[in-house]
Amino acid sequence: MGKTDPIKRAHELRENLIWENELMVVDFSDTLQGKDTSRVIDTMPNVATGEYVFRAKVNVKELDKMASAEYGKEFFDVTQHTNTEIEAFTRKQEFDFPLWYKHQPDFKMKNILDYNPPFIFQVAGCNFHDGSIGGGCSYCFVDNKSNDGVVSPGKAFLTGHDTIESMLSAREKIKTAYKEAGQDMHIRVLRASGGEPTLALDWILDMWREIGNRGLDFVGQIDSNLSTGMLVDEFERTGVYEPHTLEKLAEFPIKILTAIKGVDPHNLQENVQSYTDIAIQEHSIKKFLNAGFDIFPQMYNPDPATLRPYLEHMDDVIENFSQRIHIGPLKAYGPTIARIGESEIEAKKEEWDSNYKNGCEILDTHLRKRYGVGYKEVTRSDVPLKILKK
Repeated sequence: MGKTDPIKRAHELRENLIWENELMVVDFSDTLQGKDTSRVIDTMPNVATGEYVFRAKVNVKELDKMASAEYGKEFFDVTQHTNTEIEAFTRKQEFDFPLWYKHQPDFKMKNILDYNPPFIFQVAGCNFHDGSIGGGCSYCFVDNKSNDGVVSPGKAFLTGHDTIESMLSAREKIKTAYKEAGQDMHIRVLRASGGEPTLALDWILDMWREIGNRGLDFVGQIDSNLSTGMLVDEFERTGVYEPHTLEKLAEFPIKILTAIKGVDPHNLQENVQSYTDIAIQEHSIKKFLNAGFDIFPQMYNPDPATLRPYLEHMDDVIENFSQRIHIGPLKAYGPTIARIGESEIEAKKEEWDSNYKNGCEILDTHLRKRYGVGYKEVTRSDVPLKILKK
């Protein structure tokens, strides 16, 4: 099933990803991903070098006047709705990311647009990806060359300081563009995506220390494929990371997207083409929680035959865990089509769509039986998590 040893691969990637105080990231200039995601807000440059290493993803298209028009969605004007209506609408969407920050001291529902499009940089290597043309998650929407960890055209090196300065520059330009379109928007979310950001936590921590020292109003998101909890332990033991790196990061207003890419060993390894394991995934989840992070599990392509026992197990070890889960529909983006091929994409899409539909129904039934609420009836950031079994 699996092709890659994710821990061995992580060690290989680490050799290239960090050079002194610079992180190797994706340059989106000639990528299919860049073209797919720049329909509303164009890719943005590193102000120090001019390389287009930042993008923005409008998470809830309907909240955004320009995105709703571009994608043919009905515009939901927050100025015409109550706080309760805005919250109920947002949590029902595919991406409820803006509501992750609901309990930030300065969050206001009427300003939810500020948390909707994150400013994103992507670590240029994934430890599920073996470097081949078809490597990594079969449904991944990141171009292969962006995940192979090789120093080559299509990559760039970035400092934390230049990331901050680039976001400050971009937010002013974006604010002006939205003002002309009749909306007030002041982007707040700085997202470390990838690839696998947990391979560069030392660089990320240094950047957030500068953000904190400067008193900037950024909030953060870090993505994780949940394969590296034990690697973080090792990096702290061996001095690659300073002790308690995750705990120190958790002091900042950062949320973690924890990507659950399978609900049994076969399902997980088939999805990611790697020899990772459910126990490793669970260990990584608990490591984030023990560090003090607010986590948000995003589930992809679960096997309906084993989803229910997975949910029951996770709720037995982490109280309320299934109330935090969203299941993401898989779509045939440009890089996905390039990886799988036009001839096979329809068969894959049929499987993905079926697993998504059945998965949502199973999750809804489980939640109603165990907690008395339906899927997406509760705002995830309102649900407390507690580890019950070590």
